Amino acid sequence: MSKRPKLYVQYDDTDEVEVSEAIRGLTFLGDSTSPNLLNTYQTDAAVDGELLTSQTFDKSTVTANFWLHFGDYYDYVMAKHEIYKLFANRRMLRLRTDAQPSLVKYVRTTPFEITIDEPGTHDVQFAIPFDNPSGYLYSAVNSDQLTADNSQFGMNLPTDTAIGYHFTTTSFEVFNASDIAIEPYLQRHELRIIINFTGDNLTLTNSTNGSSWSYTKAATSSDQIVLNGINTTLNGKPASANTDFGNITLNPGFNSITATGATAVDITFSFPFIYLA
Repeated sequence: MSKRPKLYVQYDDTDEVEVSEAIRGLTFLGDSTSPNLLNTYQTDAAVDGELLTSQTFDKSTVTANFWLHFGDYYDYVMAKHEIYKLFANRRMLRLRTDAQPSLVKYVRTTPFEITIDEPGTHDVQFAIPFDNPSGYLYSAVNSDQLTADNSQFGMNLPTDTAIGYHFTTTSFEVFNASDIAIEPYLQRHELRIIINFTGDNLTLTNSTNGSSWSYTKAATSSDQIVLNGINTTLNGKPASANTDFGNITLNPGFNSITATGATAVDITFSFPFIYLA
């Protein structure tokens, strides 16, 4: 007998649940999703065709398929209530399957029905379509929490080179395992760089793509500076005024980073990897 796929659901601060364990008689049959490319064009009345002005990943749809087995009509009514209680709420759901155990989707439920097609049946198949507002899949943990236990084949991770995300040298490489670039400014992607440095100032430069960020004030090793996307804090307080308002972006693969202006550094890069399918 072939193995049944599993679907794990989590929302807010609740514990993750596997749907077939949470709801008696419910079996997950698998899900499907595809990247949703959105192309925007500009027209010119004097020129043939249209000019591409932008290409983005629009929100996508994740369709999860289920089979519900029940004893009688009363079992059906109770199971139906439990399914709607789990899925049909106003909260963002985190979905994870055992086919991609280290990847998650953040979705919102759209309308669905669970309808008995034939009188006297004890089985119903139905599908739940979810909106995936970001259009992405994400690694279940951020880069700085990555271990062998929460990674999987297919995450673009190198097999012949050790990678890490905590650095104490002024020259290092940050590996972005995502399918796409991490762009905190243009795409509002999550990227936290936690920094302790000693010196008069600090500049981080990604020589792979030319992006850079500078902290223009002096700091000691006890000061924690965080570049969270495009915003900077010093010991938890806003400090973007102490910067050149730059930001760091990460290309897919290895990114060569240098830290200049400081005599000692302690730097951690924390971000989720982003995947398209």
